[in-house]
Amino acid sequence: MDQLLRAIMGAGKWLIYDQQRLLEFSVVVASIFSHFLEARQNIWSKILAFPIAFTNIYVYSVRKLYGKVVYSIIFIFFNLYAYLRWKGSINRQPVKVSRTSHKILLSITGMSILGGIIWSFIIGKYFNTSSTPISVYGDAYYFSFGFMDKWLMSHKKLERWVVALLRYIAFALACYQTGAIMLSMHYLVLICIGIYGQIKWYLAYKAMKLP
Repeated sequence: MDQLLRAIMGAGKWLIYDQQRLLEFSVVVASIFSHFLEARQNIWSKILAFPIAFTNIYVYSVRKLYGKVVYSIIFIFFNLYAYLRWKGSINRQPVKVSRTSHKILLSITGMSILGGIIWSFIIGKYFNTSSTPISVYGDAYYFSFGFMDKWLMSHKKLERWVVALLRYIAFALACYQTGAIMLSMHYLVLICIGIYGQIKWYLAYKAMKLP
């Protein structure tokens, strides 16, 4: 018990005296909670995402993961669209879990791959970064497939969680390569939540298909 208390106190001091890590820790906790709510189709996940996105802009710029930074800026508008879709209105029912047609899925996948290639070129040419290839490509993959992920999420498409899982794996490696161990562990936790989300959304989809 004494060793446990010392470890907890040591971790607390480590966070308090390092403001960057304290901010990262706050973002990690809020993000995990938000993703858990999203897996359960809770509208509060869209509300919590706004302050998280604003904080991410600073946190990931320090780590020189510029794909995540640009993605966080654009994500704010995506999240507003998702909030309106999930909430519904007087004239429109809240969106429900459904599947994506193969044609649309292939189209947005192709655009995401092209976007990742273009972003990798931009990072290599115009940004002064000493990041490793794994962090650069992981960041580019997370950025380019992020918009596909969020479009699927906004419409509650079942395929969303598969795309999200691949993004979390890629970005966990990118964060690890930049020395952001806490952020890397964060995305490992999100992988578990992604599996949980896939199961929950699949069960919701099957329930709607039943007569």
